[in-house]
Amino acid sequence: MREVVVVGAGLAGVRAGESLRARGFRGTLTVVSDEAELPYDRPPLTKQVVAGTRTADDIRLAGAEDFGARWIRGTGAVGLDRERRRVRLADGAEVPYDGLVLATGARARVWPGEVPAGVLTVRGLDDVRALRAAVDGGAREVVVVGAGFVGVELASSLVGLGLEVRVTLVEPFGRPLRALGGTVPDVVARAARRAGVVLRLGTGVTGFRAEGGRVAGVGLADGGVLPAEVAVVAIGMVPATGWLVGSGLALPSGRVHCDERLFARTAGVAGVPDRRIVVAGDVAWCDAVRSVDGPVPLEHWSNAAAQGELAARNLLAGPAAAEPYEHVPSFWTSAFGLRIKSVGLPGTGDRVVVEEGEPGAEKVVEAHYREGRLVGAVSVNLGKRLAGYARRLQEERGEVAGAVGGADGSGAAGGAGGASAGSGALG
Repeated sequence: MREVVVVGAGLAGVRAGESLRARGFRGTLTVVSDEAELPYDRPPLTKQVVAGTRTADDIRLAGAEDFGARWIRGTGAVGLDRERRRVRLADGAEVPYDGLVLATGARARVWPGEVPAGVLTVRGLDDVRALRAAVDGGAREVVVVGAGFVGVELASSLVGLGLEVRVTLVEPFGRPLRALGGTVPDVVARAARRAGVVLRLGTGVTGFRAEGGRVAGVGLADGGVLPAEVAVVAIGMVPATGWLVGSGLALPSGRVHCDERLFARTAGVAGVPDRRIVVAGDVAWCDAVRSVDGPVPLEHWSNAAAQGELAARNLLAGPAAAEPYEHVPSFWTSAFGLRIKSVGLPGTGDRVVVEEGEPGAEKVVEAHYREGRLVGAVSVNLGKRLAGYARRLQEERGEVAGAVGGADGSGAAGGAGGASAGSGALG
């Protein structure tokens, strides 16, 4: 293997580049990024960078320029020719490869329709700069649409600026961070109100009102209108795989399907892995990260880091010697004075048990079970207690793999992650 191309310069792509060199690859290594910025860590964007306690320089990914890559910045990939083994770029150039790492991550889901100036999304540094410029310029009415991880972290950071910014958080499904299940979303809601955030739960957004070409209000499904000088749309992420349409790779739910060893699967019933292409990070739909219902996509920092490292290692080793992806997913975030952590796949359970603390308390551990088997756990301000749950999940994963004959590339149960050094909101 003489030429390896990594498409994507986020955490997964950088870890892949580092892993390639650490494993002895001495050929041409090219990293393609549609951002002109030097590689940076995304989890701090919605927290410390918005809050002003860290700068762009503070969140650069250390070592990103130390592994001897040829960098192509500010020019994204627009097509993949697997037969000729070429990545087509937006400027018309083509980059040849013997091995390819797909680590393009995801983009913020935009509002479906026209929006006036002042309606923002947050996914990258430029987005955060635009938000801070608006607030620093005097905007005091901010509406955040969507109370998932990005929305909650943004609301927490903005209300903590000390600038008398009124932050309203709108969530149509009734509870913030509802994916965590159990009583934790209610804990978050109480903490948000205590911090001064206005919660509008159980009602959706119908559109935006404008005055002079700028946003002035947010229309609600219940007929109300919220005043807004800035609105942030935080309604999820879209995998950055549009450039792979027509490549012959399997793209379920817009992500790249990969086997347990992170080799990309081709489209069709057989889904044969392409031995020259591996997948890592938010863009992956991985056979090794699954519940009883099938693969579960992850947008966690730890998942991106671990998959980036293993994908590169397996690319060099080849399918016969490649190792399955076996880590337990982990995630943490902080908002409104709460430190929230999870291990496993709590959102896939059918029963939640409070195993430490009281339901709805700000110190609590809740375990999630599926058909009597532990599938995940969530804690508030008791993160150290989750180490035992992580061990149990790893042991149970091994038992399940053994029961179905081990890791054979057919999609046996597995996990993802490891100790997380950042939240999964923008990981």
